Amino acid sequence: MPASNLLSSVEAASRLRVAVARIDRLLSREVLGGDLTRTQLSVLASLVREGEKRLSALGEREGLNPTMLSRVVAALERSGWVERTPDPDDGRAALVSATAAGRALHARLRRERSALVEQWLVGLDDDAAGRLAAAQPLQEGLADHLVEHAAARPAATAGAR
Repeated sequence: MPASNLLSSVEAASRLRVAVARIDRLLSREVLGGDLTRTQLSVLASLVREGEKRLSALGEREGLNPTMLSRVVAALERSGWVERTPDPDDGRAALVSATAAGRALHARLRRERSALVEQWLVGLDDDAAGRLAAAQPLQEGLADHLVEHAAARPAATAGAR
């Protein structure tokens, strides 16, 4: 790859990463989930999207060590957003699932965040809207790649977020 293409690729990767991070931060700041932290919101979202999980699987999914995950789940449990039950297959393990209140909170936050993005989208002209729609499969592919990359990482290097 010529140096000029490599430089533009590095620049494009950096710009995309910064834009995605800014969008995520600004949406999180604008649409608050009560006193929930970003990590708590991420754990709740995982449980809503993927259903009941063992604590160990949830920790792996979220990249959280057991101590941090225990604190996060305890806070969500105290608020009534998740519930913890014994795993019927292994009495030493626990299952965690989103409660109806947790699913409702997640749905409300998704609606509010989507509404903010939609306000911007409706102002786009047809050409810009078409280019954005064409880029969505690429963005989703990047997300899938990052999930696969995270899954391939050894657990010891995943750390806590």
